[in-house]
Amino acid sequence: MKMMWGKGFLGLATLAMMTTVAAAQTAAPAKELSDKSVNVLMEYAWTILPAKFTTPDNKVIEVDKKTKKKETMVPPAVGREVIKVGYISAQAQLCEMWEDQVNNFDAMMRLQRSKNGWTEQQMLYITTLHRMTIHMAAGKLKVTGPEDNLVVTLEAIEPSKDTCNDEKRKKVKEVVAAQIEAAKAVPAPKKAAAPEAAPAAVQAVVPASQKK
Repeated sequence: MKMMWGKGFLGLATLAMMTTVAAAQTAAPAKELSDKSVNVLMEYAWTILPAKFTTPDNKVIEVDKKTKKKETMVPPAVGREVIKVGYISAQAQLCEMWEDQVNNFDAMMRLQRSKNGWTEQQMLYITTLHRMTIHMAAGKLKVTGPEDNLVVTLEAIEPSKDTCNDEKRKKVKEVVAAQIEAAKAVPAPKKAAAPEAAPAAVQAVVPASQKK
């Protein structure tokens, strides 16, 4: 894994999380993550959250990163849910299961919109946390700098066919199918509380040949 951690609490907490990253290689859910590790990932996601985001339909969403951190970040319990979904998306990405990856993300977004009614800014944060978790699970998250000025970089992900056996693919499909069924059980929101973020979230991990 190409990872460089800052010194101190954030770096130490992430070391404990690396055993869970290894478990993710078998498409296991991220239930083993400690609360500290969840908080670390959520802080990293806040670091890379854009202050301004333009949706595919040209709607601009702005985030006040100076004074609205608490209002924009979601509770840790929700962050843990998003991280679990991100781990499965990572396995789909590494196995070039593009449709499953997109379906996994879309189902998560529908669940979050319907269950919690998040603001546009919070849904953008959820999208960012999901995307960042994909890079973490793939070993392509780089963190440098001191704790008070961390630089988080998402590096390119290359598929890993060597680790994608039939059993792993089956597990990924089973988890994604369960996520889709859960999303079907909730009512569709009358009006989306966030941008149609799937293209932006998947853009960094799906090669151009796979994009529509």
